[in-house]
Amino acid sequence: MKFGRKGFHTAVASISSLVDMQYEPENGELNNIHKRLMDGRKEFEKAVTSTMEAVINMSAMDLTLETNVEKVEQINSSILCSVNTISESAGSTTDIASEVSKAHENLTSAIVEVSGESANIMEEISSCEKELTSISGLSSEAISTAEGMKADMQGLLTIIRQMNEAIGAISSISSQTNLLALNASIEAARAGEAGRGFAVVADEIRKLADETKSLTGNIGRFLGSIEEASKKSSDSVDTTIAELENINVSIQNVWEITGNNRTSMSNISDSVSSLAAVSEEISSSMSELENHVQFVNGQCQSLKENSAALADSADAIAQLVEPSKTIEKHLEESTKAMGNLVQDAFYMLDNQVIINCLHGAVEAHLTWLQVLKDIADTRQLKVLQTDYTKCGFGRFYYTFNPVNPAVVKIWKGLEEKHKTFHTYGTQMISAVRLDSDIGQQQLKPIYDKAQACSKDLISDFQNLIQVIEALSKEHVRIFE
Repeated sequence: MKFGRKGFHTAVASISSLVDMQYEPENGELNNIHKRLMDGRKEFEKAVTSTMEAVINMSAMDLTLETNVEKVEQINSSILCSVNTISESAGSTTDIASEVSKAHENLTSAIVEVSGESANIMEEISSCEKELTSISGLSSEAISTAEGMKADMQGLLTIIRQMNEAIGAISSISSQTNLLALNASIEAARAGEAGRGFAVVADEIRKLADETKSLTGNIGRFLGSIEEASKKSSDSVDTTIAELENINVSIQNVWEITGNNRTSMSNISDSVSSLAAVSEEISSSMSELENHVQFVNGQCQSLKENSAALADSADAIAQLVEPSKTIEKHLEESTKAMGNLVQDAFYMLDNQVIINCLHGAVEAHLTWLQVLKDIADTRQLKVLQTDYTKCGFGRFYYTFNPVNPAVVKIWKGLEEKHKTFHTYGTQMISAVRLDSDIGQQQLKPIYDKAQACSKDLISDFQNLIQVIEALSKEHVRIFE
């Protein structure tokens, strides 16, 4: 097949730079070669995009696996610790239950004894009340008798006063009689012999008057003794009545106390009955507790077995991380190799592929920032990529090396900002793990700094996209 000189050189130039060209009929096989190369580059672009997505997903999966394995190990360790604690507590509960059961038996015996003693005390209280009633009756009778004696004493004193008055009158008459007898003796002496008989009579009368006076004197003294004794007896009766009345008051007080004791003992008896009912409930509860403890022990054993199985599963998952890391490493090597190939015209990516990658990087960046905010808000750790070379933008950034000056100017300024941005993730995780007031106070300031840095980065991303879109309009690729 013959080629036109001009058409030939145009086709060769298009093939060497692998740019679009008009397929002239005379170019023949060159058209097919150009088309195959262009189609191959499209497939290469797809492979680069797919590989890039794969390595980003593998990085995310590795991080997720590592984080979840760590969480599973922590949770499993916590579960095992809790199970051991519960198991120890269950053992202690069993021992305590045994001691409580023994104490409960002693309590039951004590309740029975208290119940019997309460009945005896109630009987004694009843007997005491009967005795008090009898004593109170006797005391009342004694008071009545004493009051009668006091009245008799008063009557006796009245009679004694009357007798004293009569004795006084007799004594007065005796004195007058004695005086008359003396006068009669004087007159008889004057009469001489004729008055001798009268003198004898007068003398006898005087003697009788003296004896009467002596007798009334003795009777007066006797009555005085009787009166004094009667007064003392009356005072003693008054004292006895007062003491008996005090005894009655004391008996009433004792009666009230006994009544209160009876009420208290009745309450005690009721309480003992309630205590007996509670004791039965305790006995039932202790039996139920023992069943629950046995069930808990069984569950603890099952949890220990499940914990061991969970530990094995965590180990198995951890073992999966190594192969995935190997795959990630191979994919990373592939992306770097592809990044080197795109410098060649035959493999050079279209600007739109780069723009699409940048849009994906912006979305991944915003997602990362949202996760950071969730950590700050909830104070709970989440899966967060802190390696700036393994995030969506990092994979893209360290795979390709654009050469267009306008792109390179923005491109080089992204690295330090991107590194700084990821340091806020490390700071946030450290602050949450610090688990203190100081750590909690650091969360919002860290997020605010990350958000400010994010705005600056996104602005650079958007500027970079605009520059690349402008180059595309001029049909200039960033790798040339």
